[in-house]
Amino acid sequence: MFFGTPCVAIYFNTRPLIGKDVMNKFTITIASFVVASFANAGTFTFEPADKDLADLDHYYASSWGFNFTVPTGETITGAELTIKNIYDWTKEDDDILHINLMDNPGLGVKHFYDNQGGGDFFGGKGVKVGTWTDPIGGYARNVDLKFDLGKLGLLNTMNQYAKDGQIGFGFDADCHYFNDGVSVKITTSPVPEPATMTALALGGLGLLRRKRKSAK
Repeated sequence: MFFGTPCVAIYFNTRPLIGKDVMNKFTITIASFVVASFANAGTFTFEPADKDLADLDHYYASSWGFNFTVPTGETITGAELTIKNIYDWTKEDDDILHINLMDNPGLGVKHFYDNQGGGDFFGGKGVKVGTWTDPIGGYARNVDLKFDLGKLGLLNTMNQYAKDGQIGFGFDADCHYFNDGVSVKITTSPVPEPATMTALALGGLGLLRRKRKSAK
């Protein structure tokens, strides 16, 4: 994964040996490489067949698993889980929705009767994505619940889970959370080859050498 633009500056007596024109050329080369990498990024969107997971019924915990294989030479660089127009049917104490990222929950949607048991049904069976509680309840308010798995630091886990070609989520609703559908969007990008990074570094050194020769 390409995490940023490497930038080299050498200073001697507080004056840079690399001129602005050389640094600009090197920066443009790096920027072009970054743009080209992201231009080849792939986006994949998944939705369960049971689109709203039975409206996340409070009597059940639900898992959703789907097939996903990271394209060869790429890595997951972004992922967002969305539950559209979600709301609690009413406002009660201890109402909470638990969501977990899971390695292999089984394909499709599965419901597990827990009689609105407290706690997280899938706790310890995956990695916690987050929780949500409706502060108002009772009616729809066009609230789209979104979890950015990149910002949550879960992309490495997703890449690890996806190695066997299957990944998914577990939802435990300790109240009845109506919604208009669940989806996840996954973004992948090429992993720069070591040879490519070496070529970029050598190119930068070459520009520096030419600048120093012309300065003599």
